[in-house]
Amino acid sequence: MTPLKILKEIQVTNFLDSRGNLDVAEFQNIGEFETKRIYYISSVPEDDARGAHAHKNLDQVFFAVAGNLIMTVTDGSITETVELKVHEAGYFLPAGYWRDLKDFTNDAICLVLASEHYDESDYISSFEEYLEWKKSE
Repeated sequence: MTPLKILKEIQVTNFLDSRGNLDVAEFQNIGEFETKRIYYISSVPEDDARGAHAHKNLDQVFFAVAGNLIMTVTDGSITETVELKVHEAGYFLPAGYWRDLKDFTNDAICLVLASEHYDESDYISSFEEYLEWKKSE
């Protein structure tokens, strides 16, 4: 597997016993990250997608807490694709990258931790606008 350059993998340790599953993730080596908002993505129709935007200032951490899905991120030059699976790794995505989420299984639930409160002005929703913004950074 090629080392990731954009995304930082966050290992998840799974403890399974007669009482059920306990998944633990500790944020190490991702820099400073304070969660100010969380949200869940679920019930995504087959062949539909989420994401398709970038954030100027918002850092995020993504986990599959049920099912699995595919996340693709890019800066316009480098593109990385990872599969998020329940009980496996999560991924830290720093601000400034375009992301797409797709191929959700029927039971998929994606948990997202966000470093900032919702701010509509932080979103870039057009890929062409994103590429122009990246050039101006």
